[in-house]
Amino acid sequence: MIVAHLIGGNEVKVKIKGKLETINEGVVIINGEQLETRYEDLANVCGNISLGDLDTSVGIRRDAEDVQRDYIELVQDFDDEIGEDFVIDNHLTAEVCYSEYEIDIETKTLTLKIDIYN
Repeated sequence: MIVAHLIGGNEVKVKIKGKLETINEGVVIINGEQLETRYEDLANVCGNISLGDLDTSVGIRRDAEDVQRDYIELVQDFDDEIGEDFVIDNHLTAEVCYSEYEIDIETKTLTLKIDIYN
């Protein structure tokens, strides 16, 4: 699974005082470093690109750079003002090794911690 699919393919909901609330504000930390881009901005972009639109397979004729290039094109099809740096700087096509969510119920924010393969 790639980072973009983890962020865009999930909606985080928590029951607070009997009411189901969507948590979409927060931060993302990848390999111990907090991204400058907020979780909600990443979720907005990644969530608008269907999981099936990107072939993430790699092999003899297709490598990680091909996946990254294809995802950049999908992001720019969604919003042509978003540059390739958005995908690269936020590690959106990196393979996820492990992830966890920490949710602060009082502030209704989350911290998404992701470890990726280097």
